[in-house]
Amino acid sequence: MSRIDDLIHELCPEGVARIELQSLCRIETGKRDANEGKSKGGYHFFTTARATSRIDSYRWDCEALLVAGNANLGNVKYFNGKFDAYQRTYVLTEFSPTIRAKYLYYALADSLDAYLEANKNTAAMTYIVLRTLQSFRLPVPPLPVQEEIVRILDTFTELEAELEAELEAELEARTTQYEETRNRLMAFDAPEGHPLSELIRKLCPQGVKFLSLGEAGETFAGLSGKTKADFGGGNVPFVSYMTVASNLALPANIETLVRLGPSEKQNQIAEGDILLTGSSEDLEGVGLACEVRRNPENATYLNSFCIGWRPYPSTFFQGFLGHALASRRIRIQIQGAANGVTRMNISKKRLTRVELPVPPLPVQEEIVRILDSFDALVGDLSAGLPAEIAARRKQYEYYRDKLLTFEELAA
Repeated sequence: MSRIDDLIHELCPEGVARIELQSLCRIETGKRDANEGKSKGGYHFFTTARATSRIDSYRWDCEALLVAGNANLGNVKYFNGKFDAYQRTYVLTEFSPTIRAKYLYYALADSLDAYLEANKNTAAMTYIVLRTLQSFRLPVPPLPVQEEIVRILDTFTELEAELEAELEAELEARTTQYEETRNRLMAFDAPEGHPLSELIRKLCPQGVKFLSLGEAGETFAGLSGKTKADFGGGNVPFVSYMTVASNLALPANIETLVRLGPSEKQNQIAEGDILLTGSSEDLEGVGLACEVRRNPENATYLNSFCIGWRPYPSTFFQGFLGHALASRRIRIQIQGAANGVTRMNISKKRLTRVELPVPPLPVQEEIVRILDSFDALVGDLSAGLPAEIAARRKQYEYYRDKLLTFEELAA
């Protein structure tokens, strides 16, 4: 038998009593409005959001559980220290000598959601009624059993956090390596003896030529003359700002739609086009580039907050421009083409002056091969990270449920 089995066999062999929450702690709510939070406040401020805010004063200084009364309904947090709370956050304090606060936290996290789903009230939004929370009954085993459960689940939680940190560190390291490799290759600074270095020496012994965007292609505008109503029930696909900002290459399936009339003239995107974010709240978000690597199956358009650039045929190998425009040396130029105070906007005239390297096509092809491999690796890690974390969390929740399931003490 495990230690937990031994303790249960010794201390509660006939089962465990289920007790209403109101008998185990004091239950009240905060008094603050949600907008009273201060980004640099000195104390924790608990609202119904999953993330914890800050505030410049506190009402409680104790061990407590915080339960979201609406929004993220039933989300439970544990805290020990000085804090304040939003008026729709339930604050659990003054715990009975028969229960450990951390055990209660795990018990609520395990089964409160299902209880609330069956007992929630609905008005303009779903919310918890105080009486519903007070009446929640949960198993309360002897303190040594509670403490062993807390020890086990605390260990699980720490291991989960360590694994998540390790996975995120690996992703960050690979991403940094990818970016550094891209910057170096786009500076044509391949290590001595590298196949790319030999290729560059052979095909461009006088150095790599550069062309401005204005010399190598033409810009085009996104959608014009559209109103909010045109995006409510669209009939043709268009590429959204976020799609451009978050993809090196345009995804195959574009699901965002806009309404176009049968005789309406708008610029369509095509294979080889480069789509760039035309504005952003900061320099980091302006001029992010997305390459159209294949012709869309249906006529597809670009949103009005982006700029399109169409290179002249046979100048660039497919995939090269997406990597080139993400490299440090060209990003600096693109950011220099933007200006603004509260929002940064790219000047099309300045954008056409940005200079691109135009090495021979075999050199471009080799660079794309190398960087596409890195991009695929980082993409796999990025996709695998949440999946791995979700799998570990599911395993943790399974064991938590097992630990918190007891035979009920007969009345």
